Amino acid sequence: MKDIETKEDILLIMREFYEKLLADPTINFFFTKITDVNQHLDEHFGILATFWEQSLFMKGGYSNNMFQIHKNIHEKHPFTKAHFDSWLNHLYSTIDLHFKGKYAEQMKTNALSMATVMQIKFQ
Repeated sequence: MKDIETKEDILLIMREFYEKLLADPTINFFFTKITDVNQHLDEHFGILATFWEQSLFMKGGYSNNMFQIHKNIHEKHPFTKAHFDSWLNHLYSTIDLHFKGKYAEQMKTNALSMATVMQIKFQ
């Protein structure tokens, strides 16, 4: 298995990851009811790919405030530990299905760090 190397690799992960999120009734309402992300998936995937490209490869030019965006969603409907756990499990399983290596592990570590910080900050 190869490592994550390109923005296209990240887009593959995001598409399959979101298929899992949208199929999961314990978390999909964040994307279909609390926000309208599911109506703008291609645009959202581009933003996510730019975010992860910046996070993994230090390029991409992501400039949004990811924490504030999620805090605004949390204020509409609080995220629970179970929501973060589902999000991480779906992301990890998607990465592990396709990729192995330094960047695959870095993506999982970065995701865990973000989820941990959000859980602390959103209390």
